[in-house]
Amino acid sequence: MEVKERKETGTRQVKNLRKEGWIPGVIYGHGEKSKLIKVREEDLKNLIHNLRSEATLLTLNYEGKNLQVLAREVTRNPLDEKLLHIDFQHIHENEEVSVHVIIEFQGKPKGAEEGGVTNFEHRDLIVRCLPKDIPEKIVVDISALEIGQSIHIKDLVIPEGIKVEEEPSITVVNVLSPRKLIEVKPVEVEIPVGEEAAAEPELISKGEGEVEGEEEAEKTEKTEKTQKAEKTEKTKEPKEKERRE
Repeated sequence: MEVKERKETGTRQVKNLRKEGWIPGVIYGHGEKSKLIKVREEDLKNLIHNLRSEATLLTLNYEGKNLQVLAREVTRNPLDEKLLHIDFQHIHENEEVSVHVIIEFQGKPKGAEEGGVTNFEHRDLIVRCLPKDIPEKIVVDISALEIGQSIHIKDLVIPEGIKVEEEPSITVVNVLSPRKLIEVKPVEVEIPVGEEAAAEPELISKGEGEVEGEEEAEKTEKTEKTQKAEKTEKTKEPKEKERRE
């Protein structure tokens, strides 16, 4: 794919660039200066449409020079999914790179035929290798899997010269037991009718009785206070009389 050097860098300039049918991008590489580029929108759409995975090596014609690259990141507008930016990494033949390689599952698990559920937990693998050794995909045969069995990263057959950069214990795929449907019986609630329904307000009358009892206690307490006060007054009277005499 042909790409051109880009001199437009400001927000307004890049916006006008997109209106003219160009998508801004960058080519970066280890130990080299990044190159600002622009690519025709239609060309980039076709490339992305035919791109099977990140691990696909591409050749860019940059100002008359062929550069071997990997498409690293495509930025889109979250509202309308329009292309906004593209990042390419320049690859050197003698330099290892880390890439995501697709895991392709072949066959139908034995456990799935018996009613189990196939659960795919890992659909790609991060590997590190030289550009010439980048695999197009990692093939996994899952036809022998029974219910309760699983395949981990450590169980995969990895081509020679490729290093896996993920934990060996990570589960790639497993077959789960079929879910059992539990019947939930509705709880029957009896609604009181007739005399039973009429008897229900007794709970309220009990509450009222309790309130009446509290009021009666308050009245008794007030009466006791009044009697005590009267007694005090009577005690004061002789003392007042003595003082006058």
